[in-house]
Amino acid sequence: MIASPASLQSFDFAQYPPQARDLAQRYLPTLTGLPVAFLAVFLRELMGYDWQFPVERAETEAQLHTFRNRSDLPNLQQTLARFDSLPIAPCFQRTGWAAQPSRAVEEMTAFLWSAGAMDAFHVAGATYGDQLAQIRVEEKVRDRLCIVIVGRDAPVEHDLFRHLRPHGTCFETVSAGGGLKAIMSLLEKRAQVDPVPYAHWYVDGGETHDRSALAGVSSISYGGLAPTRRNLLQYMVTARSLGSVGPEELRSRMMQMGPTQLGNSQGGSDEVLRHFELSVLTEGAGTQIFSTTFVQWTARELLRRARPDTLVLRYAPRQADRPMNELISVEDGGQELDPRGSLVDAEMGAYYTWINLNRLHGEENCRFIAWHESGTTAIAVSPALAKGTVSTQTCDVEQLLRWSLG
Repeated sequence: MIASPASLQSFDFAQYPPQARDLAQRYLPTLTGLPVAFLAVFLRELMGYDWQFPVERAETEAQLHTFRNRSDLPNLQQTLARFDSLPIAPCFQRTGWAAQPSRAVEEMTAFLWSAGAMDAFHVAGATYGDQLAQIRVEEKVRDRLCIVIVGRDAPVEHDLFRHLRPHGTCFETVSAGGGLKAIMSLLEKRAQVDPVPYAHWYVDGGETHDRSALAGVSSISYGGLAPTRRNLLQYMVTARSLGSVGPEELRSRMMQMGPTQLGNSQGGSDEVLRHFELSVLTEGAGTQIFSTTFVQWTARELLRRARPDTLVLRYAPRQADRPMNELISVEDGGQELDPRGSLVDAEMGAYYTWINLNRLHGEENCRFIAWHESGTTAIAVSPALAKGTVSTQTCDVEQLLRWSLG
């Protein structure tokens, strides 16, 4: 067969989720005009349309509209020509490859490496990434707020938040009393004032929490996903012990899993949330094992995908480092916690979260706060506060929130 998207038929999308199938079939004439290497990557994303966050769906639809009306975006044709010039992977000679685009992309990637064409693929992808910023639906400038709570049960550390200090005001005498309550109250208030789906989030690295307790807030916790994590670790241990599945194959299988395969019912009837939870555990390295990694990766993915208006992260002590065989054990009993090491992880996680927050549209209006809940230190980065300064004025968290919001 000739490797050409023109050979695609409506039935190639028969196994896609309902809304993704409808989009693919509706835009079939447009899709058949795309280079096969580009199309495979796009179909992999399109296949998950039903479980994308609203901003992701809007971007997917905007891309399809632009593909159909290429004159709307200058230089798009030249960018697609870069993909067209790549050598054709053998997988695209196979009938029905579009039914499993993730598999096709994996095989294409291996082929491009072997053919010495991966650099050209990366250049084409980077060029399209630059143009994607123009395709994206114009977002209104949002008053984003991100709060990171670190150091539960951890002793005070000298020079905490050292990477963030040049960018905001460091408060060194913060009273912890009522701090968590003030933060959660603000989170709920923002969700009630602007009740947009998936715009307000709470992520907890510790215990299970009642989702219904925070009206209008989407939430996810490391503790709440304990059964799913155990099932996933058991799957990993079994695959490892058999010796027939290598690391790349194991990762591929994990990424193609569905929530029901691991007994994930935490999201209830919210399929978007259930699939997001599963993606955090199957795509993030170490999210199944360390609660600090779980929180950091979840924050990264939420900022990249959901782009929330409010994001509250609460780190909890993770298990101590142990031999890998023990770390991936499905037995939870007798785990030793490492509060001090967890604070180190959380401090760096807060810095990474601030970096990712500043990659979003309207970053100049973002407010960011990191607070050591078992200590007296907090850092606030806000247009309303000075940069690179230290305040010894005694305050509580509620005052700190007011000052940061200006």
